Amino acid sequence: MSRLSLLLVSILSLFIYTGAFAEDTTTTTTVVEKHTIVSPAPKSAKCTTVNGHWEDNIWVDAQTVCTYENRAEGVAWIQDYWACTVFTSDGSCTNWEYRPGHWVKTLP
Repeated sequence: MSRLSLLLVSILSLFIYTGAFAEDTTTTTTVVEKHTIVSPAPKSAKCTTVNGHWEDNIWVDAQTVCTYENRAEGVAWIQDYWACTVFTSDGSCTNWEYRPGHWVKTLP
């Protein structure tokens, strides 16, 4: 073999040898994405949107409240919404929790 061929074979062998022992590292990051919720509320002509607000140190995202008369379940249906239960000192939310639609006995 010529010197050039020997050099090329040596370099190729070095790359193959180094690649065989290279350690693969994988970093996994979990991202929780807040999705829009659309849940059918019982029919009512008296629905209003309540802007996002604080309730007992929990941020409640905007929600729809529908009022009813003569319902055994309650006087209002609170539609599904997201609530921020953990936040940083600058107000950035770090944990959103899904709150399903539910009946309440008194108006919020």
